[in-house]
Amino acid sequence: MATYEPERTRNFYLLGDSQAEMVQLIKTDQLFTTAMGGLLPEQPEQEIAHLHDVLDIGCGPGGWLLEMAYANSRLHATGIDVSQGMIDYARALASANGLDNAQFHVANAIDPLDFPDGTFDLVNARQIEGAVPTAAWPPLVKEMVRVTRPGGIIRITSVEWGGVTNSTAFQTLERLMIGGATRAGLNHIPDERWLGATILRSRYLRDAGCVNIQERPSLLDFSAGSEYCQPMNQQWVIVFELIEPFLLATGVATKPEIERLRQQFSIDALEDSFRGILYMLTAWGEKP
Repeated sequence: MATYEPERTRNFYLLGDSQAEMVQLIKTDQLFTTAMGGLLPEQPEQEIAHLHDVLDIGCGPGGWLLEMAYANSRLHATGIDVSQGMIDYARALASANGLDNAQFHVANAIDPLDFPDGTFDLVNARQIEGAVPTAAWPPLVKEMVRVTRPGGIIRITSVEWGGVTNSTAFQTLERLMIGGATRAGLNHIPDERWLGATILRSRYLRDAGCVNIQERPSLLDFSAGSEYCQPMNQQWVIVFELIEPFLLATGVATKPEIERLRQQFSIDALEDSFRGILYMLTAWGEKP
Protein backbone atom coordinates (compact mmCIF):
# COMPACT_ATOMS: atom_id res chain seq x y z
CA MET A 1 0.00 0.00 0.00
CA ALA A 2 1.16 3.52 -0.77
CA THR A 3 0.33 4.81 2.69
CA TYR A 4 0.21 3.37 6.21
CA GLU A 5 -3.39 3.77 7.44
CA PRO A 6 -4.18 0.94 9.89
CA GLU A 7 -7.02 2.89 11.51
CA ARG A 8 -8.87 2.82 8.18
CA THR A 9 -7.72 -0.49 6.70
CA ARG A 10 -7.27 -2.54 9.92
CA ASN A 11 -4.10 -3.76 8.20
CA PHE A 12 -1.02 -3.21 10.37
CA TYR A 13 1.59 -4.52 7.89
CA LEU A 14 4.60 -2.49 8.92
CA LEU A 15 6.27 -2.99 5.52
CA GLY A 16 3.17 -2.30 3.50
CA ASP A 17 1.09 -4.67 1.41
CA SER A 18 2.33 -4.88 -2.16
CA GLN A 19 3.75 -7.19 -4.81
CA ALA A 20 7.24 -6.18 -3.74
CA GLU A 21 6.42 -7.12 -0.16
CA MET A 22 5.14 -10.54 -1.28
CA VAL A 23 8.38 -11.34 -3.05
CA GLN A 24 10.40 -10.01 -0.13
CA LEU A 25 8.48 -12.18 2.34
CA ILE A 26 8.95 -15.34 0.28
CA LYS A 27 12.71 -14.78 0.10
CA THR A 28 13.17 -13.88 3.75
CA ASP A 29 10.97 -16.83 4.76
CA GLN A 30 13.39 -19.17 3.01
CA LEU A 31 16.42 -17.50 4.57
CA PHE A 32 14.96 -17.66 8.07
CA THR A 33 13.89 -21.30 7.68
CA THR A 34 17.41 -22.25 6.67
CA ALA A 35 19.03 -20.22 9.45
CA MET A 36 16.66 -21.73 12.04
CA GLY A 37 17.52 -25.26 10.93
CA GLY A 38 14.26 -26.23 9.24
CA LEU A 39 10.50 -25.77 9.29
CA LEU A 40 10.01 -27.19 12.80
CA PRO A 41 13.56 -27.69 14.08
CA GLU A 42 12.55 -27.70 17.74
CA GLN A 43 9.93 -30.45 17.38
CA PRO A 44 10.78 -34.19 17.68
CA GLU A 45 10.33 -36.23 14.51
CA GLN A 46 7.64 -38.35 16.15
CA GLU A 47 5.67 -35.21 17.00
CA ILE A 48 5.90 -33.94 13.41
CA ALA A 49 4.80 -37.34 12.09
CA HIS A 50 1.53 -37.08 14.03
CA LEU A 51 0.58 -33.67 12.62
CA HIS A 52 -2.50 -33.72 10.43
CA ASP A 53 -4.14 -30.26 10.60
CA VAL A 54 -1.93 -27.16 10.75
CA LEU A 55 -2.93 -23.49 10.88
CA ASP A 56 -0.53 -20.66 10.01
CA ILE A 57 -1.65 -17.23 11.23
CA GLY A 58 -0.44 -14.22 9.25
CA CYS A 59 0.80 -16.56 6.52
CA GLY A 60 1.62 -13.77 4.07
CA PRO A 61 2.26 -15.24 0.61
CA GLY A 62 2.35 -18.72 2.14
CA GLY A 63 6.07 -19.49 2.25
CA TRP A 64 6.32 -21.52 5.48
CA LEU A 65 2.95 -23.24 5.09
CA LEU A 66 3.55 -24.22 1.46
CA GLU A 67 6.85 -25.80 2.45
CA MET A 68 5.04 -27.71 5.20
CA ALA A 69 2.40 -28.91 2.73
CA TYR A 70 5.09 -29.92 0.23
CA ALA A 71 7.07 -31.85 2.84
CA ASN A 72 4.04 -33.88 3.96
CA SER A 73 1.30 -34.64 1.44
CA ARG A 74 -0.89 -36.05 4.24
CA LEU A 75 -0.89 -32.70 6.00
CA HIS A 76 -3.96 -30.48 5.78
CA ALA A 77 -2.46 -26.99 5.81
CA THR A 78 -4.51 -23.81 6.34
CA GLY A 79 -3.23 -20.26 6.16
CA ILE A 80 -4.92 -16.97 7.00
CA ASP A 81 -3.84 -13.39 6.33
CA VAL A 82 -5.48 -9.97 6.40
CA SER A 83 -4.28 -9.17 2.86
CA GLN A 84 -6.35 -10.33 -0.11
CA GLY A 85 -3.30 -9.86 -2.32
CA MET A 86 -1.14 -12.10 -0.11
CA ILE A 87 -3.83 -14.79 -0.08
CA ASP A 88 -4.29 -14.65 -3.86
CA TYR A 89 -0.53 -15.02 -4.28
CA ALA A 90 -0.38 -17.96 -1.87
CA ARG A 91 -3.26 -19.68 -3.65
CA ALA A 92 -1.53 -19.20 -7.00
CA LEU A 93 1.69 -20.71 -5.64
CA ALA A 94 -0.22 -23.67 -4.19
CA SER A 95 -1.96 -24.28 -7.50
CA ALA A 96 1.24 -23.92 -9.53
CA ASN A 97 2.96 -26.50 -7.31
CA GLY A 98 0.05 -28.93 -7.21
CA LEU A 99 -0.40 -28.55 -3.44
CA ASP A 100 -4.06 -29.50 -3.06
CA ASN A 101 -3.49 -29.98 0.68
CA ALA A 102 -2.93 -26.24 1.25
CA GLN A 103 -5.75 -23.72 1.50
CA PHE A 104 -5.74 -20.01 2.26
CA HIS A 105 -8.36 -17.58 3.57
CA VAL A 106 -8.56 -13.86 4.15
CA ALA A 107 -8.90 -13.18 7.89
CA ASN A 108 -7.60 -10.61 10.34
CA ALA A 109 -5.56 -11.99 13.26
CA ILE A 110 -6.89 -9.25 15.53
CA ASP A 111 -10.39 -10.74 15.18
CA PRO A 112 -11.62 -14.03 16.70
CA LEU A 113 -10.46 -16.99 14.60
CA ASP A 114 -13.24 -18.43 12.44
CA PHE A 115 -12.59 -22.07 13.34
CA PRO A 116 -14.30 -24.43 15.81
CA ASP A 117 -12.63 -25.34 19.10
CA GLY A 118 -9.94 -28.02 18.82
CA THR A 119 -9.55 -27.96 15.03
CA PHE A 120 -5.75 -28.11 14.65
CA ASP A 121 -2.79 -30.18 15.85
CA LEU A 122 -0.42 -27.22 15.41
CA VAL A 123 -1.17 -23.51 15.33
CA ASN A 124 1.77 -21.44 14.11
CA ALA A 125 2.46 -17.69 14.04
CA ARG A 126 5.79 -16.73 12.56
CA GLN A 127 7.24 -13.24 12.33
CA ILE A 128 3.96 -11.35 12.56
CA GLU A 129 5.22 -8.86 15.15
CA GLY A 130 5.19 -6.14 12.45
CA ALA A 131 1.52 -6.76 11.69
CA VAL A 132 -0.20 -7.38 15.06
CA PRO A 133 -0.56 -4.56 17.63
CA THR A 134 0.80 -5.30 21.08
CA ALA A 135 -2.63 -5.07 22.70
CA ALA A 136 -3.97 -7.74 20.32
CA TRP A 137 -1.42 -10.41 21.28
CA PRO A 138 -2.99 -11.81 24.49
CA PRO A 139 -6.43 -12.38 22.91
CA LEU A 140 -4.79 -13.74 19.75
CA VAL A 141 -2.80 -16.34 21.69
CA LYS A 142 -5.93 -17.33 23.61
CA GLU A 143 -7.68 -17.87 20.29
CA MET A 144 -4.71 -19.93 19.08
CA VAL A 145 -5.12 -22.15 22.13
CA ARG A 146 -8.89 -22.41 21.64
CA VAL A 147 -8.63 -23.77 18.08
CA THR A 148 -5.87 -26.24 19.05
CA ARG A 149 -6.71 -29.82 20.01
CA PRO A 150 -5.80 -31.02 23.52
CA GLY A 151 -2.18 -32.08 23.42
CA GLY A 152 -1.59 -29.93 20.34
CA ILE A 153 1.14 -27.31 19.88
CA ILE A 154 0.89 -23.53 19.86
CA ARG A 155 4.05 -22.09 18.31
CA ILE A 156 5.26 -18.50 17.95
CA THR A 157 8.47 -17.38 16.24
CA SER A 158 9.50 -13.73 16.49
CA VAL A 159 12.44 -11.66 15.28
CA GLU A 160 14.07 -8.75 17.07
CA TRP A 161 13.76 -6.22 14.29
CA GLY A 162 16.96 -5.39 12.50
CA GLY A 163 19.29 -7.09 14.93
CA VAL A 164 22.66 -5.52 15.65
CA THR A 165 25.21 -4.18 13.17
CA ASN A 166 28.25 -1.92 13.18
CA SER A 167 26.67 0.35 10.55
CA THR A 168 25.55 3.70 11.94
CA ALA A 169 23.11 4.11 9.05
CA PHE A 170 21.54 0.71 9.68
CA GLN A 171 21.23 1.30 13.42
CA THR A 172 19.68 4.70 12.79
CA LEU A 173 17.11 3.22 10.42
CA GLU A 174 16.38 0.52 12.98
CA ARG A 175 15.91 3.15 15.70
CA LEU A 176 13.47 5.00 13.43
CA MET A 177 11.55 1.77 12.77
CA ILE A 178 11.28 1.02 16.48
CA GLY A 179 10.24 4.61 17.16
CA GLY A 180 7.53 4.30 14.54
CA ALA A 181 6.47 0.94 15.96
CA THR A 182 6.12 2.53 19.40
CA ARG A 183 3.85 5.24 18.01
CA ALA A 184 1.82 2.63 16.09
CA GLY A 185 1.32 0.42 19.15
CA LEU A 186 3.57 -2.39 17.87
CA ASN A 187 6.33 -2.14 20.48
CA HIS A 188 6.36 -4.61 23.40
CA ILE A 189 8.80 -2.96 25.80
CA PRO A 190 9.49 0.63 26.93
CA ASP A 191 12.76 0.91 25.00
CA GLU A 192 13.01 2.36 21.51
CA ARG A 193 16.22 0.44 20.82
CA TRP A 194 14.33 -2.88 20.61
CA LEU A 195 10.88 -3.98 19.49
CA GLY A 196 10.83 -6.51 22.33
CA ALA A 197 9.15 -9.03 20.05
CA THR A 198 10.72 -12.07 21.70
CA ILE A 199 10.51 -11.30 25.39
CA LEU A 200 6.79 -11.82 26.06
CA ARG A 201 5.95 -14.78 23.84
CA SER A 202 6.31 -17.39 26.59
CA ARG A 203 4.31 -15.14 28.94
CA TYR A 204 1.46 -14.98 26.43
CA LEU A 205 1.48 -18.77 26.11
CA ARG A 206 1.46 -19.21 29.89
CA ASP A 207 -1.33 -16.70 30.40
CA ALA A 208 -3.39 -18.44 27.69
CA GLY A 209 -3.18 -21.73 29.61
CA CYS A 210 -0.42 -23.57 27.78
CA VAL A 211 1.77 -26.13 29.55
CA ASN A 212 5.27 -27.50 28.88
CA ILE A 213 6.36 -24.14 27.48
CA GLN A 214 9.81 -24.07 25.92
CA GLU A 215 12.00 -21.67 23.94
CA ARG A 216 14.63 -22.07 21.22
CA PRO A 217 16.83 -19.15 20.10
CA SER A 218 18.30 -18.80 16.61
CA LEU A 219 20.48 -16.25 14.90
CA LEU A 220 21.22 -15.22 11.36
CA ASP A 221 24.68 -13.80 10.74
CA PHE A 222 24.65 -11.50 7.69
CA SER A 223 28.14 -10.10 8.19
CA ALA A 224 30.54 -9.53 5.30
CA GLY A 225 31.75 -12.88 3.94
CA SER A 226 28.99 -14.90 5.62
CA GLU A 227 26.59 -17.25 3.86
CA TYR A 228 23.71 -14.84 4.38
CA CYS A 229 25.50 -11.57 3.69
CA GLN A 230 24.49 -10.96 0.09
CA PRO A 231 20.91 -12.28 0.19
CA MET A 232 20.06 -10.58 3.48
CA ASN A 233 21.58 -7.24 2.55
CA GLN A 234 19.62 -7.35 -0.70
CA GLN A 235 16.51 -7.88 1.42
CA TRP A 236 17.42 -4.99 3.71
CA VAL A 237 17.60 -2.66 0.71
CA ILE A 238 14.03 -3.69 -0.18
CA VAL A 239 12.86 -3.46 3.44
CA PHE A 240 14.20 0.06 3.87
CA GLU A 241 12.38 1.09 0.69
CA LEU A 242 9.11 -0.56 1.78
CA ILE A 243 9.32 0.96 5.26
CA GLU A 244 9.24 4.54 3.98
CA PRO A 245 5.41 5.04 4.07
CA PHE A 246 5.37 3.72 7.65
CA LEU A 247 8.18 6.02 8.80
CA LEU A 248 6.54 9.02 7.12
CA ALA A 249 3.08 8.21 8.49
CA THR A 250 4.36 7.85 12.05
CA GLY A 251 6.34 11.08 11.75
CA VAL A 252 9.71 9.71 12.86
CA ALA A 253 11.65 10.65 9.72
CA THR A 254 11.57 12.74 6.56
CA LYS A 255 11.93 11.42 3.03
CA PRO A 256 15.40 12.98 2.48
CA GLU A 257 16.62 11.53 5.79
CA ILE A 258 15.40 8.04 4.87
CA GLU A 259 16.99 8.24 1.43
CA ARG A 260 20.33 9.40 2.85
CA LEU A 261 20.40 6.56 5.39
CA ARG A 262 19.46 3.97 2.75
CA GLN A 263 22.28 5.09 0.51
CA GLN A 264 24.79 5.06 3.35
CA PHE A 265 23.77 1.57 4.43
CA SER A 266 24.22 0.29 0.86
CA ILE A 267 27.81 1.55 1.08
CA ASP A 268 28.39 0.18 4.59
CA ALA A 269 27.15 -3.29 3.67
CA LEU A 270 29.86 -3.60 0.99
CA GLU A 271 32.70 -3.03 3.46
CA ASP A 272 34.77 -6.06 4.52
CA SER A 273 34.42 -4.90 8.11
CA PHE A 274 30.60 -4.99 8.06
CA ARG A 275 29.04 -7.08 10.85
CA GLY A 276 25.37 -7.88 11.35
CA ILE A 277 23.45 -10.45 13.40
CA LEU A 278 19.69 -10.98 13.55
CA TYR A 279 18.14 -12.63 16.60
CA MET A 280 15.09 -14.92 16.56
CA LEU A 281 13.21 -16.86 19.22
CA THR A 282 10.68 -19.67 18.92
CA ALA A 283 8.40 -20.25 21.91
CA TRP A 284 5.93 -23.11 22.02
CA GLY A 285 3.62 -24.83 24.44
CA GLU A 286 0.97 -27.53 24.61
CA LYS A 287 -2.74 -27.25 25.12
CA PRO A 288 -3.64 -29.28 28.21
